[in-house]
Amino acid sequence: MEKLLLIAIPDTDGVEQVARRLRLRTVLVQPEQYARSLGQLAGYPAAAAEETPALPLPETGLLVMCGLKNSHMDKLLAALRNAGIVIPHKAVLTPTNQNWNVYRLAQELERERQAMGDVASLMGG
Repeated sequence: MEKLLLIAIPDTDGVEQVARRLRLRTVLVQPEQYARSLGQLAGYPAAAAEETPALPLPETGLLVMCGLKNSHMDKLLAALRNAGIVIPHKAVLTPTNQNWNVYRLAQELERERQAMGDVASLMGG
């Protein structure tokens, strides 16, 4: 089933409205669940999460897309943009990250964001 994990997103209501219009299910992840694996949070049979220290999450939160078809993902991203909802830290649930907890995902997304910034600066962007 196509669903979205909403993690520490300030405009949860806005994201849920967009998701409802696209018939996507949302799962609001509570702070006490952050140590569980992403797969477990999405409701899939998944292993326990790897141990990762609790770190602050991005102020804009994290959005994890689970089982979305490419066409739905494109529509979701366009609808969020049109609604003025900015969530820079987005991920797709994969076999690689399904056993990560929220903190590990946040670390990886931030590392990717910084790497992309480094590439842009090297290219003169």
